[in-house]
Amino acid sequence: MKFKFLLLIVTLSLISCNSQDGYADLDVLYADFVVSLKDANTENLKSYCYSITPDQKTVDYMKKNNFSYRGIPEELEKRNIKPSYIGDKYYESVLAFKEKLIRKKQLNDLKYIGREREGEELYDERLKIYVTETFILMESGGDTIRCKLGEMFKINEQWKSFTSPKLGW
Repeated sequence: MKFKFLLLIVTLSLISCNSQDGYADLDVLYADFVVSLKDANTENLKSYCYSITPDQKTVDYMKKNNFSYRGIPEELEKRNIKPSYIGDKYYESVLAFKEKLIRKKQLNDLKYIGREREGEELYDERLKIYVTETFILMESGGDTIRCKLGEMFKINEQWKSFTSPKLGW
């Protein structure tokens, strides 16, 4: 009986770790970018990318509140595209960036330094949606690496990227 209970607890904790909807804190999101890049398990990087791109919950919230941005949600519906497609494309870009860091031998000692510009702007007062599009700064081997994870919107208390990342500028 104790073994079954322990197994249930472990299973539930693993499920909750892998079902992250997103990030309420932008600085944690940015710091976790480096953590996810350095993780040997690429499934964790993929999960990270899905957690920071619009998902079905984001789309449903936008529809319910008549909020639209860059064709989301109406273009997704019109073209019968699932929100996971956004995460797929985002992941492809981030994985290519990770491979570049590996080739340049910059991944192992990669560190998150901070944002280039602090603060967010109020985009929609009624829905309390905030936005930012700042570069994040990382360092590796004395080199500073600038990345923009996209136009970040805090929608329904979660930060989501609504554009492709610009990595390694």
